[in-house]
Amino acid sequence: MVRNMNKKIILLANDRPGIEICKYLIDHGETILRLYIHDPEEQKYANEIISNSRLDQRNIFLAGTLKDPDHIKEISNIHFDYIISVYWAHLLPKSLLDSAREGTVNFHPALLPINRGWYPHVHSIIDGSPLGVTLHAMDESADTGPIWAQKEISLSPYDTAGTIYDKLQKEIVALFIETWPKILDKSIVPIPQDNSRAVYHKKKEIDALDKVNLESSMKVREIINLLRARSFGTMGFAFYEVDGEKVYVNIKLGKSNNFKKKDGI
Repeated sequence: MVRNMNKKIILLANDRPGIEICKYLIDHGETILRLYIHDPEEQKYANEIISNSRLDQRNIFLAGTLKDPDHIKEISNIHFDYIISVYWAHLLPKSLLDSAREGTVNFHPALLPINRGWYPHVHSIIDGSPLGVTLHAMDESADTGPIWAQKEISLSPYDTAGTIYDKLQKEIVALFIETWPKILDKSIVPIPQDNSRAVYHKKKEIDALDKVNLESSMKVREIINLLRARSFGTMGFAFYEVDGEKVYVNIKLGKSNNFKKKDGI
């Protein structure tokens, strides 16, 4: 089907996928009417996203404005086609979702309905649940809307939370680029999730994972999975205590024992 008009979009974007999707939409002739970015303490790559949007500052808003009923009412008077939410950390009110004339798309780095909520990649490393990426329509609850498309992603023995996080971001951007034309030409419709398989993780669950009890009994596999699930680049979040002092652990995994060592063994 040949498209004869661009789509008008309200974009809510954060992190590196936010940059990529913003750029993709502009490059492919869509019109971003408004851009919403996270409040300062939650922002990732906000300046880059703003730059790629090519929007005037008058059409760029912080997430906090979406808590204002008058602002939501004002948005409903704008004629727009889609809401696209990319690595967005907040739920949206039903009145706003209903204002999208053709639909909504949310990005979630998990194989929904498994691992709804926060830090799905961490939980998959620890409990072995399937990894994946999902594009879904939005409703009032977290990650419960009908699925547009999804893809299962394999976890290698060498992945940590940091490497799989990066991999999932790349895969979900690729999935959007593949799926967006199908959404536009109505060749796919979102499919309701199977709630009987649903798993949801709260944000605070992650805190309970970090303190390692040196006296606890765990299998070696469980220890390694815990530590790699809490290793993110140069940061390590898992810790144990010695004489009241926290000792943080960050592990490296590789196919060889060469970790760019300079001297010694």
